[in-house]
Amino acid sequence: MSIKKIRALIIALVVLAALTITAYLAVDKIKTNEENQKLQETQSLNLFAFDANAVNQVQIQNPDGNFTMQTTSTSWEITESDYPQTFTLNAYYINSICSYMSDLTALKKLDIPAEELSNYGFSDPVTVTCLDTSNTAYTIYIGNPAATQEYYYAMRPDDPIVYEIDFNEGDVLRGGMTYLRSHRLLDCSDVDITSVKLERDSDIVFDLLREENTWEMAEPLPDAQVHSANINSYLTSVTRTEVENFVKVVENTNDLVEYHLDNPAYILTVKTNAGETITIDFAPFDSNDKSVYLVIEESGQIAVMSVNNTGFLQTQPAELLSDKVFSPNFEDVSRLDIQIDDLQCSMIMDHEEKTYLLDDLDLSGQDKSIINLFQSLFQTVSNISYDTLDLENPDPDSEPDSATLPTVIFTYTMLDGSVQEVSLIPIDDTYYQAYINDNYSHKIVRRRSLSGSTGVLTYYEKMMDALAELDLIPDSDPVS
Repeated sequence: MSIKKIRALIIALVVLAALTITAYLAVDKIKTNEENQKLQETQSLNLFAFDANAVNQVQIQNPDGNFTMQTTSTSWEITESDYPQTFTLNAYYINSICSYMSDLTALKKLDIPAEELSNYGFSDPVTVTCLDTSNTAYTIYIGNPAATQEYYYAMRPDDPIVYEIDFNEGDVLRGGMTYLRSHRLLDCSDVDITSVKLERDSDIVFDLLREENTWEMAEPLPDAQVHSANINSYLTSVTRTEVENFVKVVENTNDLVEYHLDNPAYILTVKTNAGETITIDFAPFDSNDKSVYLVIEESGQIAVMSVNNTGFLQTQPAELLSDKVFSPNFEDVSRLDIQIDDLQCSMIMDHEEKTYLLDDLDLSGQDKSIINLFQSLFQTVSNISYDTLDLENPDPDSEPDSATLPTVIFTYTMLDGSVQEVSLIPIDDTYYQAYINDNYSHKIVRRRSLSGSTGVLTYYEKMMDALAELDLIPDSDPVS
């Protein structure tokens, strides 16, 4: 190839390279411009960018009313409202508003003429404002949802653009009483409750009263020994129960009929130490139903809740009572007289002197295992439990005939000198009716509570065998 041709080829390559570079630079500039436009477009969809944790006030104007919430040391509280009823605020919802708004991003922008904005819900939109510690306000107007339920229309003050925002975010920001109101069934804590009554089909299931931190059962068993831990657990369960949604406020009796609340199946009445009464009526339901309607009488608010959350309505009195017939502490008793059929014995205790007598036999100087058996024998009597509660039958005659005289009697002499007597009257070979101080306790005791492996007769036999091994008494025949 001649030098002339080589030069021509080199010049052609240089020109081609220059054209290629020029074309690349042009394309790169176009691409950069497009990316910048996309970035600007994306940034223009970022409606807010602020620190949600710096918000200390939230203002809401919606069809239910105007509400102003401010932070406290522990949560949020309503400081201003024109809503006609008092209610417990759902603080988690206010936190959600702050979180959603702090980085709210639109899906799309729409250029809507001002005269058409009312078609999108902006003639009277829901207004939500977050104010931070520097008193900077961030406000969003929430209009109508799209017909497809894919997004909500939204606007900002002094901004003519209509934005489409995610439907779920818009639904939360639009809110309403369903979101603002706490979904807890009771607007109080368990420690505030001083009285709780449950009625089922017009009958009182139980009525409990608390005085000076001590619970008592007013009905159906006024003299029954309650189980305070079980009552507290019950109240904790009830106060943590939530409804699914608030439906409406009762305007007339037709509303109660519509939701089957004109003849409630259950009525729960709670009183608090602030003097407040909360009465909740529940419509009839069964295990095949998924939800049940209820109405709070004092506010007329109708709500719906899952049947799965109604277990507290099925609670029976026995679940709130001690499972023992009569259970004094060993240290509170100075003497226990035991009579079971033909067996009779006495246990005498001087707790200060640490002296213990079984009948006339002083056990004070005996091995610790003997003292432990003595105390265990007492506990078997004190721990006698009942099998069922008999709430159907009235108190039997106060003067039963000879055929129904008690065959088991436990007589406690307390340290203060008072006497408490538990007597068991046989129903048949298996069951007894339990009386406390001649009053029918409605507790039904099984024979195995006396003769089972942890029963009184079994431990009495163990006591006798141990004493016989020490030659303190003659060998005894087994007690049956």
